[in-house]
Amino acid sequence: MGLYKRMIEDQDDQGWYFTDQHVCTGCVDDDVLVAVLSAAEDADTVCSFCERSPAAELDVLLETFVAAVYNEYGSADDEGVSYDGREGGYQWTILDTWEVVEECGGSDVLVGEGLFDAVCGAIIDKPWVPADFIAPRRDEALRDGWARFCEQVQYRTRYVFWLREMEEEYLGHGEVSASRILDHVGDLVDRLGLVKELPAGTPLWRALTHEEPQVDWNARRLGTAPRQYARQANRMSPAGIPMFYGAIDAETAVQETSLRSEEPWATAAAFETSSPCSVVDFTDLPPVPSLFDRGRAKDRRPLMFLRDFAAQLTAPARSTYEQIDYVPTQVVTEYLLHVFRPEAPVSGLLYTSSLTGKMAAVIDVPNERCIDHGMEVLGQGDSHLALVLDSASRGTVPVRRDP
Repeated sequence: MGLYKRMIEDQDDQGWYFTDQHVCTGCVDDDVLVAVLSAAEDADTVCSFCERSPAAELDVLLETFVAAVYNEYGSADDEGVSYDGREGGYQWTILDTWEVVEECGGSDVLVGEGLFDAVCGAIIDKPWVPADFIAPRRDEALRDGWARFCEQVQYRTRYVFWLREMEEEYLGHGEVSASRILDHVGDLVDRLGLVKELPAGTPLWRALTHEEPQVDWNARRLGTAPRQYARQANRMSPAGIPMFYGAIDAETAVQETSLRSEEPWATAAAFETSSPCSVVDFTDLPPVPSLFDRGRAKDRRPLMFLRDFAAQLTAPARSTYEQIDYVPTQVVTEYLLHVFRPEAPVSGLLYTSSLTGKMAAVIDVPNERCIDHGMEVLGQGDSHLALVLDSASRGTVPVRRDP
């Protein structure tokens, strides 16, 4: 009786009933669950759902699966949902176990015939609600905060948006204000290790369009626009604040540059970094962890947001709306270059071109530090970009335009 009582207590604590069934890796479609089962499988054991071997105890799968369920959901009683019998019971939307399992991957993950029902039947039934049900999920809170920020800087207070902290008084538990979203983005950049170093000698291609097929080029003319010519807003920099826009290859540089130009020719040239420089790399984000990866559970929803955020950074602007659509990305760039990590500033951002799907870059290097190969730079700081010899003479092409 003592052992039986202990088993009942263990089941209550873990939230699921012990079973005598077995399951193989072919009956699940998730890398983490496959690895968990592979580590516990027995060559002489037959899967209860497809009759293949090897297989592992279903309890092994349940331990990992149910832990993920409890990371996302909890009992309405444990989460503090109010109950009023006169008003219909729990004063919140209640989910049953089948709904919760489906929300946690369900039929997409538990692909063996009958496995979904077996898992649902093994989980101790209760009235389920999302964990911390009053607050939005972390990815939802960050997306909403980013939407508030975009609305604020595009249509309300472009230059003093961070001073409008009064709005926080009206936000609910777990929500993110427009004035704080960039700090949250900066924290994620740090936590996820998105600051990378571009080694000295890294080539970055830059392009300019022109009317005549033959033009004499030098680094100053091909490099960052001089301040007096930076009259047009760009994706990551407003008018009047010139920056070096480059790409990993000549085609991407030409496509990005010719997008808003009617000139028929373009010249691309490679510049090399003179010294290592730190950049925030949005082109190589970590994959979103599986719901069942307990070691990386805290990164799952932030990465879901950050992947959407990176996609929005490079989304094409609406025709004739660039002056508005580029404002959020301009502010993000300014924050990352001048506010984020003041003790170890970054020099630029890497992002994915919406035109070619390849890497593009914006680097905070002014025109006077774009030099011809072999020239010395005096009094202009250590970092500069050197034009690769003869690369411009090989890079002049007619601009291809969609019909």
